[in-house]
Amino acid sequence: MRYNYAIIGGGASGLMLAALVDLNKCKATGVIYEATSVLGSKILMSGGGRCNITHDGSIKDFLQAYGEAGKFLRKSLYKHNNLELIRWLEQELPTVSEEGRVFPAGFKASDVLNFLLKKVKSNGWTIQSGCKIARLEEVDADDIIVACGGITYPETGSDGSMLKILAEIGVNIVEPRSALAPIKIKDYPYSQLAGVSVKDVTVSIEGSGKTHRCSGDILFTHNGFSGPAVLNISKYAAPGDRISINYRKRPEELPKRLYKAIEERSRGASGDIRTKALSRMLENDFFTVGSVDSRGMVTHGGVALSEINPATMELRPHLYAIGEVIDADGITGGYNLQMCYSTAATVADTILKARSEQES
Repeated sequence: MRYNYAIIGGGASGLMLAALVDLNKCKATGVIYEATSVLGSKILMSGGGRCNITHDGSIKDFLQAYGEAGKFLRKSLYKHNNLELIRWLEQELPTVSEEGRVFPAGFKASDVLNFLLKKVKSNGWTIQSGCKIARLEEVDADDIIVACGGITYPETGSDGSMLKILAEIGVNIVEPRSALAPIKIKDYPYSQLAGVSVKDVTVSIEGSGKTHRCSGDILFTHNGFSGPAVLNISKYAAPGDRISINYRKRPEELPKRLYKAIEERSRGASGDIRTKALSRMLENDFFTVGSVDSRGMVTHGGVALSEINPATMELRPHLYAIGEVIDADGITGGYNLQMCYSTAATVADTILKARSEQES
């Protein structure tokens, strides 16, 4: 059967698009192709199972959360902002704000997924799960929307295979890499501190002639670092890069276990604590990146933004890309699901406008 619209990927952005477009009203047909047997499995993982759907701040402040991609996303974010997303959800699903982060009131990601699936089904979309697309020629539809996610959770269908297919037809692909991920450290000296956290530090990554900085909380793990500041800067890290931490604290303000570990590392050959070394370590505790965890929350890279019309999300005639598959990703705090919604809503506008023009 030939469809008017085919969405490749039944994750957050694909389901949001289908939930926004009522095929019954616009007298059209549409299908969602999902590679796995379960739709929206990554939604269930988001926010630790609580689903941090967006942020409640000013949409003007959102742009910086996406780094260089913020300029590209401006049109879709401004037109379909966080307040619109919250109002849309609250038709059936109350939300709550916790330190700026917006969650479903029940703090259950399954509530968000069920909300989307209910709308998708009532909107008349056909769902074909367990259907992995190997070539675009297999998709019999007037318009194709690529919404297949990134590379970091292949068991959810986000395995990067569609990026290779797009590259074969000449679409420029920025090499995808794990982002919002813990960083593992070479010769890590703090394994005994796993579980210790420190608030308001500055983390720096130096590599390829560039330095990136991010402030926030960090968490010590058994083989490296995690926590918001590390997750948010992880997309810039690569093996061999230098990562340093400025604790921005007086010794008495640090967790006792951490300060004791730093003291031990500052001892000289005679066993005495070297005061200058200790002072330097508090301001510049540096390490070498061993690797970035491959199972990051999102993917950095994907379809190059230069390929996409930001007003329509079209990358070729009748071919669109939305959500995590494009080279745009945000920091923690609900910004990535907001990006999925805003780009999906932009394509929904395009679809509904085209149907309206056809009817007239």
